[in-house]
Amino acid sequence: MPGLVGFAGGHNWRNCSAILESMRQAITHRSFYIADELFGYNTFWATRSSSSQLESDPQPVHRNSCYLWLDGELYNREECPIATDGRRAGCEITTDAQWLLTAYENHRGSDQPWRFLFPLDGQFSAVLYDARTRQVHIIGDRYGVRPIYWTRWQGTFIWVSEIKALLSLPGYQPKLDRETIEDFLGIRYLLGDSSWFEGVERLPAATVLTWDEERATLKKHRYWSWEDVTQYDAPPDRCDIVNRLGELFIAAVKRHCRPEDRIGIPLSGGLDSRAILAAVPSEVESPMTVTYGQTNCDDVNIAQQVVDLADVPFHWLEMNAINWLPQRIPLLWQMDAPASIIHLQFSSLTSWIRKHRPFEIALHGEWADRLAGDQFFAAADFDRFLCRQLSLDRFARSSAHHQAVRDRAHAYFQKLGSCSYQLGMDHRSRSFISKDWRVSVLDGVTLRMPCMDNQLQEFWYALNRSGEDLRGLYHLMLLDRFPSFFKQVSWQKTGQPVSDIAVPLGWRGKLTTLHRKTCAKVNRKLAQNRILSKFRRASSTAKSNREFADYDAWLRQEPTRSFVTQLLCSPDALYPEFCDRAVTLQDWENHLNGHNLFDRIGTIFTVELWMQQLFNGRYRNGIAYEL
Repeated sequence: MPGLVGFAGGHNWRNCSAILESMRQAITHRSFYIADELFGYNTFWATRSSSSQLESDPQPVHRNSCYLWLDGELYNREECPIATDGRRAGCEITTDAQWLLTAYENHRGSDQPWRFLFPLDGQFSAVLYDARTRQVHIIGDRYGVRPIYWTRWQGTFIWVSEIKALLSLPGYQPKLDRETIEDFLGIRYLLGDSSWFEGVERLPAATVLTWDEERATLKKHRYWSWEDVTQYDAPPDRCDIVNRLGELFIAAVKRHCRPEDRIGIPLSGGLDSRAILAAVPSEVESPMTVTYGQTNCDDVNIAQQVVDLADVPFHWLEMNAINWLPQRIPLLWQMDAPASIIHLQFSSLTSWIRKHRPFEIALHGEWADRLAGDQFFAAADFDRFLCRQLSLDRFARSSAHHQAVRDRAHAYFQKLGSCSYQLGMDHRSRSFISKDWRVSVLDGVTLRMPCMDNQLQEFWYALNRSGEDLRGLYHLMLLDRFPSFFKQVSWQKTGQPVSDIAVPLGWRGKLTTLHRKTCAKVNRKLAQNRILSKFRRASSTAKSNREFADYDAWLRQEPTRSFVTQLLCSPDALYPEFCDRAVTLQDWENHLNGHNLFDRIGTIFTVELWMQQLFNGRYRNGIAYEL
C-alpha cells in the first residue's frame, strides 16, 4: 500500500538517501505510481509514493521552513476555518496539502495549534516538518482509517505507511508480536493500534504525534474524541429522526462525489450500496456499478434488478474455485496482511478497475449497516459479542488462547469507554474494513465511505448515547427517501424487500405488527398441517439463496487444496511457533472431510503465507510458478 515513509535521526547511518529510496521502493507496487523527490534536511528525511491521479501535484508543499506530505484527501475543507479568526480559505488554496500547511501556519502560535483539525472530514495521514522548531508531526484523520505506523530504532524516529518498509533500515530484524498473532487467530483482526511487529504501533485515530529532534522526545495530542459530540437532553421525535437521517445521508453522499468525478459503486444484494446509488446527485454522471460473486448468487441477481431500476451501466465479475485465490496472494504481501485472505474479495473489483479504468472513485457502503441500530449492545454484553459474533469460541485453538485473547479484548473495549458504537468504528471500520480501502489504494482507486461522514456520525452517535432505540429507523428512511429501490427489490440478508419487515411509526406500526404476528401464527398452523410443504419446495427451487462465494467448497477444490496442503504440511512451516501443528492439521483434515472450517483455516493459512513472504521472500509475486 503506497503512502508516506521517512525518518528523523539516523545520525550514524550512512547514505540516508539510499535508505529512503529503498523504503520508497518497498511501498511502490505498480508502475503508474507517482514517486516524489527524496527530501533531506539535516537529519530529517521523507518522501511519498502515491497511486492516485487525484494527488498528482509534487510534494512536499512548503512555506516558511515548513514542509508537508499528504496521503489521502479532505472532503470539507471549503467549509472549515483556515485561520483563528474563522476565515475560510480563498481561491489561492487549490489543494488539500496547501490547505493543511496554511492552516498549521495560521494556528501554530495560538493556544490551540491543532484546532483546525477538529472539524475536518477526510481520510488522510500527513507528515509535517517544522524546521524552525525541528519537530516532526505525524497527523491522522478523525477515525484513523488511513494507516500510518511509527517506531524508534537506533535512536531514530521512523514512520511508514507499510511496515515492510522497515526492512530497509540498517540492521533491522523484525520480531513478530506474539499477542497480535494470537488476536488475529482468535478473532481474525488486529486489536487497536497494534501491528505485526513488536515495537511498531499504528497512529491512533484523531491524533498528532510529535517528535522533537533536539530533545529526542515523543508527544501525542488527541485533537478530537467522541466526548466532543454534543449529546441530546432528550432524543427527538422518531419521525424527526427518520427525516433528519435522510437529509444527512443524502448530504453525505453529495459531499463525497463532485460533479466532475467519475464515480463507480460496488453493488451487492445488501441495502447500503443500493442506498448510495439512489442518493448520487443528478448532476453527477451516471455511475458505473460492478458486482462480484459466483454464478447465480443472490448478490448478483439482486444487483441486476437494482441497476435495471436505476438504468446505469453494470458489470459482473465472476468468482469461482479457480480465480478467487491467486490474485490475493501477492496482495497479502503488498497490504501487510490486514485481514484473512478469505476476506480480500474486494480485490476482484479493484484489479478489474485497474485494468479497464471505468471510473476513478468508488463509493463504499461501510458503516451504513450500523445505521440499522441492531449491532449496538450494552457493555455487559461484550463477552457475548466477542465469543459469538467475533467467533472467539470457534477460533480459539486452546483454553489458554481463548483466555489470553479475551483478556486483551476486554481491556481494549474498556479503553474505548465500553461503548459498542466506538468499538464498531475503531475495530471494524478502522481495522477490518480498512482492507477494502488498502486494496483500492494499491490499484489506484480512490475509495470513499459516505456513511463515515462527520455530521452523519455525530448525529447517530448522539442518538445512540441517548438510549434511543434506533432499530428499524434506517429502513424507514430508505423507504421514505428511495421507495422505488426498496419496496419491491429483495434484501439478500432476508430474501424479502425492506417494506416487508419495516415497522411504521405510531398506530400504523402497531397494526402492522399485529397483522404480521397473526400471519405468522396462521402460517405456522398451516405448516403443521403440511399444507404449505409443496409450495415451500417450489419456492426453494426457484430461490438461489447462495452467498457470493463458496469458500467452504473452494478450499477443497484445486488449485487451492494442493496449495494449502503444501503450505500447512511443510516441515519448513513457520506457524508451529505460534499455533500447534497437530491442531492445525486436524482442522485441515476435518475440513477436507466435510466440516465447514474455512474461516478458521483461513486465519492460519494467512499467517503462514505472510510469514513465508516476510522471512523467506516466497509467494510475494503469487503462486503460479510454485504449483
